[in-house]
Amino acid sequence: DAHVADLLLLQRGDAWYALDPGQVGLRHNESVDPSRRLYAVEMASGAEPLVRGEEAAQLSAASLDRGALACAAQALGLAQRMVDMAVSYSADRQQFGKPIGSFQAVKHLMANVAVRLEYARAPVHRAAYSVAHGEPRAATAVSHAKLVACEAANLAAKNCIQVHGAMGYTWEVDLHIFMKKAWALANTWGDSAFHKARVADTIFADGAVLGAGATFDQQASP
Repeated sequence: DAHVADLLLLQRGDAWYALDPGQVGLRHNESVDPSRRLYAVEMASGAEPLVRGEEAAQLSAASLDRGALACAAQALGLAQRMVDMAVSYSADRQQFGKPIGSFQAVKHLMANVAVRLEYARAPVHRAAYSVAHGEPRAATAVSHAKLVACEAANLAAKNCIQVHGAMGYTWEVDLHIFMKKAWALANTWGDSAFHKARVADTIFADGAVLGAGATFDQQASP
């Protein structure tokens, strides 16, 4: 949405800049999610930095964590919405005189998503708490949350479209919109490789414990 912004905050090297729209050039980029409006921003030379050095590095780290956390929360919400749609559809859709939701194969598809969704919920809440309270391992908690939430959203898209059958591939059903949003979120504010590396660095360096059993454990908390 850079084309409607009143002020743009840009990072270039070790500095951040606060620029008016007239000080930048915009080039529209395509996105896998057609509802997103992406622009490449070209900054004019001679602009004075807002901050640089250590202060800029801290701002970059804080922006990354909050941006990735927002993506994780959106992915979690997308997954839940897709599950709700599939459950409702499987209760209404009849085959062989029964709702398709009564068939074991459909139950397995939805159960797998439900498990992954619940596994992701606590890490997202944990990450939000860690960021809000400035915990030392907040970055690890955020990366963990983004990984599991985006995995849940991608699995939800796959299985819920399958539950809908041919209807799941039509423009009339919103699942394709949510699927594309999930794809885009997975690569926004750091892709899976980046966040896996951040989690691995903490685990191997500090012996941190992550997972469902340790998410809110006080001794093992990030």
